[in-house]
Amino acid sequence: MNDFYDPTKLKIGQHVGVELDPYVLNYPMDSHKTTWVADQGGRPFVLRFFQSNKGKVEDFLQNARKYASVKHPAITPNYPPFYSNLWVFSCSAVCGGENLYSFLGKYPDGAPLNVVISLFDNIAKALDQVHRNGLFHGHLDLSSIHVVNGLGLMTGFGSHNWMKRIEDSEMDARFFPPEYLKKEQQRSSTSDSFAFMRLLMAALLGESILDKDFATGLPDTHPNLSDATWSRLLKWSRESERHRPKSLAEVIRIIRANLYKPEVSDSSATKRAVKRYARTLSPVTIGAAAFVATGLVAAIILWPEATPPKKMAAPKIIQPEIEEKTPFEALPQVLEEPLISGGTAPKIEKIPPATFIMGDQGHMGDDNEKPAHEVDIPNGFYISKYEVTFDQYDKFAKATNRELPPDNGWGRGLHPVINVSWYDAKAYTAWISSETNAEYRLPTEIEWEYSARADSSTAFWYGDNVKQGYSVCDSCGSKWDGVSSAPVGSQASNPLGLFDMHGNVAEWVEDCYHDTYDGAPTKNQVWLANQCDNRVLRGGSWFDIPRVGRSSTRYRAQPDLKASNWGFRVVRIIQQADDLAKSE
Repeated sequence: MNDFYDPTKLKIGQHVGVELDPYVLNYPMDSHKTTWVADQGGRPFVLRFFQSNKGKVEDFLQNARKYASVKHPAITPNYPPFYSNLWVFSCSAVCGGENLYSFLGKYPDGAPLNVVISLFDNIAKALDQVHRNGLFHGHLDLSSIHVVNGLGLMTGFGSHNWMKRIEDSEMDARFFPPEYLKKEQQRSSTSDSFAFMRLLMAALLGESILDKDFATGLPDTHPNLSDATWSRLLKWSRESERHRPKSLAEVIRIIRANLYKPEVSDSSATKRAVKRYARTLSPVTIGAAAFVATGLVAAIILWPEATPPKKMAAPKIIQPEIEEKTPFEALPQVLEEPLISGGTAPKIEKIPPATFIMGDQGHMGDDNEKPAHEVDIPNGFYISKYEVTFDQYDKFAKATNRELPPDNGWGRGLHPVINVSWYDAKAYTAWISSETNAEYRLPTEIEWEYSARADSSTAFWYGDNVKQGYSVCDSCGSKWDGVSSAPVGSQASNPLGLFDMHGNVAEWVEDCYHDTYDGAPTKNQVWLANQCDNRVLRGGSWFDIPRVGRSSTRYRAQPDLKASNWGFRVVRIIQQADDLAKSE
């Protein structure tokens, strides 16, 4: 038996596959380090490594080859697996956007019908198609669906179906059908149907509905659906396989019908309560209850009429109005999260949701800043107040046995780290995430530009011309101009409390580089590409003329390159309302 490489020993920047054209590991997608985003020849891929404790390598390879044949616009492509004496992994395309868990966070009480239909229409058609061919996803949950421009796409299709058992480390246990809980785990297309209906209910009612018992915890009506439609959805959401829908496209069809001609709800509260109670009963219990009910009705009819007691008016209680803060508002404005190994992560500032115009608004920009377009940032986020410093990066480099980047003799400490590639910056965010048990990454271009603009429409947050004391660049008026980087925070902060957004060092962001904004996202997300030869740098530097440091200026660089005027800052994603950390 081959002694394949242990996935838990994989590291960021490691080469896997063949020496001549290797995949370069970018960052892990799970805590077990079995699934990675990697680059090969400038293109990003998702690699899923074989785990010997989960099943047989023959089953892994056969499964990967089988699912490489699946083609549908709502399914991210899978490619043939890689196999050698050392490496065994499957390969699939990277999907942009945000996962469904994050997306549904915008709709805690349920998304509008048109949003739900956009999310699930193509997914339903894709599942019906592959089910007819005897294939199935196998681990559908909130993290295996990504939302790109409002459409749902399934990722990792069939990638776990070689395993002896799918556990909660591969799939959210709230989506386990009953057959996954048996000693001999049974999986089929009906397992997808079960998970699909749960996903649909989470979209219609809010993600928190998943924590309730579907037999008793679902509401009796839905405000945007007819009683007949809602009754069918409730039936299709039952655990028994015989109740699961045969066609998922039909499920979406009847929901879409309610967009144009919703039927009037005619159920009384009593009828709805009876229906709800009946859902919890077995057929035998229902029969016994009917017999008892018949006797009770007869007794009531024959019972002598009594004078009803007079009703007493209940005392009116006036409740004082209490102003409640939203979970986002309740979060501290500034965080400095502790690291497991000691010390703290970069200090981060809370940025609220917003809508703004992105791109060249002053008609002084290049083509890659056009067209200017409106972008929505529906969820708030945290971004570091300062560029990541040598102090912070050196701690990471020493902990991970990486080479320390040179400081060009300008000093380390509070100077922004320089001479780091995009891969180095990504490795740092992955390490910070593991040290804080939170999700850190590089900013999206959208997040970066909004943070730099701070609600301004001018070239810089403080106006259309550089001013002394506000930026470090070539001819910005500081003592570091054209000479070296400055210690972070040496200039004035912008209205959002962020320093050095213009100048000092240019900053790596998450996105792939595109020549223009044609087809750019209109909501906050990472903008990827099939051929991602270059990543984006923003903000200008001590070396650049003022024009390069404008809020909308953007330029490209290969992700493995380094320079003495390039650095980065980080974003911390807000996923829940109970974030606790050291705050100012």
